[in-house]
Amino acid sequence: MKKTLFIAALAAVSGNLAAQNAAPVVSGVTAMANWDTKILTVQYDVTDAENDPLTISAEISNDGGNTYTATSQVTFSGAVGTGISSGTAQVITADLSNLNLPVGAAFRVRVIAVDGQPFDLQALVNEVDSNRLKNDLAFVEGIRHRTAGLNHLNAVKDSILQLYAQHGLYQNVQNWTVTANYMGKNLIGTHRGIGESNKVVIVDAHYDTVTNAPGADDNGSGVVGFMEIARLLSRYPANKTIRYIGFDMEEAGLVGSQRYVNNGGIPTGETIEGVLNFEMIGYYSEEPSSQSLPAGFEILFPAAYNEVANNDFKGDFITNVGNTNSNSLLTLFKSSATTYVPSLRVINVEVPGNGTIAPDLLRSDHAPFWATNRKALMITDGANFRNEAYHTPQDTAEGYLNFTFMANVVKATLATAFQLAEVQHGGWDDAPINSPVSVNDVKGCHPQIVVRDHRINIAQANCTWQNMQVLLVNSEGRTVAERQYSDVPNQSLEFDLPKVPAGVYFVQISGNQGVYSQKIIIKK
Repeated sequence: MKKTLFIAALAAVSGNLAAQNAAPVVSGVTAMANWDTKILTVQYDVTDAENDPLTISAEISNDGGNTYTATSQVTFSGAVGTGISSGTAQVITADLSNLNLPVGAAFRVRVIAVDGQPFDLQALVNEVDSNRLKNDLAFVEGIRHRTAGLNHLNAVKDSILQLYAQHGLYQNVQNWTVTANYMGKNLIGTHRGIGESNKVVIVDAHYDTVTNAPGADDNGSGVVGFMEIARLLSRYPANKTIRYIGFDMEEAGLVGSQRYVNNGGIPTGETIEGVLNFEMIGYYSEEPSSQSLPAGFEILFPAAYNEVANNDFKGDFITNVGNTNSNSLLTLFKSSATTYVPSLRVINVEVPGNGTIAPDLLRSDHAPFWATNRKALMITDGANFRNEAYHTPQDTAEGYLNFTFMANVVKATLATAFQLAEVQHGGWDDAPINSPVSVNDVKGCHPQIVVRDHRINIAQANCTWQNMQVLLVNSEGRTVAERQYSDVPNQSLEFDLPKVPAGVYFVQISGNQGVYSQKIIIKK
């Protein structure tokens, strides 16, 4: 599964157009372990348009690609290190003698190539596509509520997970019981850093709506925004980890983000470098008096108030809200917009303390991070203080949202995340490693796999799986779909089948309970 596509961008240099240096591309990674001799053989292709000497590194994961701490247990040799040239069928070997083999471990290997060249961030920013945002929002728009719009809510959840899978992100679903008929789900996609991987940059948006609104601006605009950033940044290695989160049940009182922050969502040992929270980013108006402000805003934030007042209260800006602890993020976002998206007007609002002085600025998923002294921004068009369709059936894209404005907000946010995470000029690809555990060694915890209505249903036995990896493999042994779940309760999982030809496939499940495989038939 290729994770990197090279950029061929043109930029003005001293008045002339010059081709930018393209990032190396890693592809075709395969991995086969001989568990008797404890030797892993990895093969990969790498290309670089300029034939720069490359630095190649390899990493091993024993939890399906969530972390790569197992790398310290192996020794690599072959086409790895500095000064590696482009080529096909490059070979790396690894001694696995000291590798821990926990039952049900899902082993993966990834190969990373960097060329040490500077990154043309402006060219990458310019890849944000307003038409793609519009097309994505055409699907996302619709009531997404656990009682009033469950089917569409589930469809949007699946589309987010499919995007994670398509772009090689480790998928993790944080579940909690809401009612007998509904499980809350935070949808987490992790792009693990190659250096300071315990430092994490979060880009997020809530994907649910209230019961009566199709939620184009609130918060379909945020959903398609963070999906676009995931689509573009995941192609490249980054020094720090980037995590994309679709929060559930924001409209019920920030339930999803509260659970992420306070109920085990943040892994032990991780430091959050910054949170970039999208909360409605699509409504724009150049009409005077189209922007109102909360009561007392002029007293608490006179500089921001005057910026709005001096522009006839036009709703033609994005509000960049941070608390005092997040001042560095406020500055970085504003400078990123000024440098890379100069047409985007940004107004900074710095809230003292944890924000309790201004309740209207605590109405989104950044608030639990502030409450625990973590840096976070709310990036917003102002919600009901600008968008008259807020929380109504009129919250649609048609006639209300401005996709050029939305794209500009996404561009500034991408530039901010890029700099925070220290994205590298390189490429990467990964592949599963054959398991050392015998298939169907599942300790009596046999899942039942059923295909119906173009969905795969996995009904579990009376046991709890952790770090479950689900692979859909075709008859040629190629993985065509992948899902990961960190903690799976004793009930069924469902996800849409990918668009694959009819035929025989195998569903392979691995995790703490062992490894299980079952043949299935997919019909047209």
